[in-house]
Amino acid sequence: MSLPTLSQLLSPFPIDAFIRQFDSKAPVVLRPVLSTPLDLERLDRFVAERGLRWPTLHLEDAHGPVPPDRYTRVVQWGTGLEPHLIEPDAVRAGLQRGERVVLPELHRHHGPTGHLVRAYEVSLGMRGGATAVLAPSDAPARALPAQGVHRYLLQCHGTRLCSVATPDGTTEDFELVVGCVMYVPPGHTVSTQPLGGPSLAVDLMLRPIRVRDVAVAELRAFPRDLLRHPAPVGLGQDPSLLVSHWADLVERLLDEADHEAVLESLVDRFVQSRLPLLRGQLGAADAPLYPHTKLRRRAAVMYRVVDTGSAVELRFHGKTIPFPREAEELVKYMATAEAWTPADLDGVPTAHQQAIAERLVAEGFCERV
Repeated sequence: MSLPTLSQLLSPFPIDAFIRQFDSKAPVVLRPVLSTPLDLERLDRFVAERGLRWPTLHLEDAHGPVPPDRYTRVVQWGTGLEPHLIEPDAVRAGLQRGERVVLPELHRHHGPTGHLVRAYEVSLGMRGGATAVLAPSDAPARALPAQGVHRYLLQCHGTRLCSVATPDGTTEDFELVVGCVMYVPPGHTVSTQPLGGPSLAVDLMLRPIRVRDVAVAELRAFPRDLLRHPAPVGLGQDPSLLVSHWADLVERLLDEADHEAVLESLVDRFVQSRLPLLRGQLGAADAPLYPHTKLRRRAAVMYRVVDTGSAVELRFHGKTIPFPREAEELVKYMATAEAWTPADLDGVPTAHQQAIAERLVAEGFCERV
């Protein structure tokens, strides 16, 4: 599955129009140019064949999660016990009773959904996750609370009714059919329910870097001793003086903070913590590379090129590859070119051209075209 572009994800709206009209402002139904990652038959086969365990999959009824002993069994595994192995027949029985099947981390177990989540992460620069929900026709409504996240509700099978409550208390209803995606901005509560039959949906949640994250990072950047200074004696007897003292301390901290360094650290931590998608990586280093072998950056790789003062570092998925400072433009070329070969690396000795290409392929940054 190739990664869609941001314009495909936000279709039919142009990117600038979507950001101006809807991003963080209002819900809207999109019709992206991509196929849905699951259907009922493949989900049933996926559950039956993967040996899933609780809580990778769980059931929910009108009152919340169903006790796992109603749809799992304990099996012997080596010298110990492996509890809560999912019983597919019990899951089907739960569906017949009107219970929902929920897979809360689908992107970690299902390749197409993992690629879809990564496409959103790469395009929008947010931390992502996916939950699959299979609801029979008589399932009760499922509430998705406002959690400060951007939601994209992808309909894979059937139709469902989505009722969105805005922060000011107004409610608007939307009908999602197969292939539709609905964007729900932060602060909006969503209630979903099947409409006229069973519904299978994948709900994507994207969490941006928050102001609180920046504030915590800036406080952590200061020496602990500065924050351990005792307040003046008797300050707690007058709340107004306490507020003034704390405000002065925060202002002093912010004046002395290196804001650029803090933000750089947050962005770097975000990129380095993303899980890579490395299809075919185990055998990638076995095939020989030649001077005219075409390579490109893997589409799902999130990366940064950072000038540390003494070197240039290529950072991606928890890895760091150093280069000389004068190679910055060369590193950016290898990361952004549609295709390149070792022989295209001008100014690099022939032996080093091959070594650089082999290192980038072995680390999972590049792949053969």
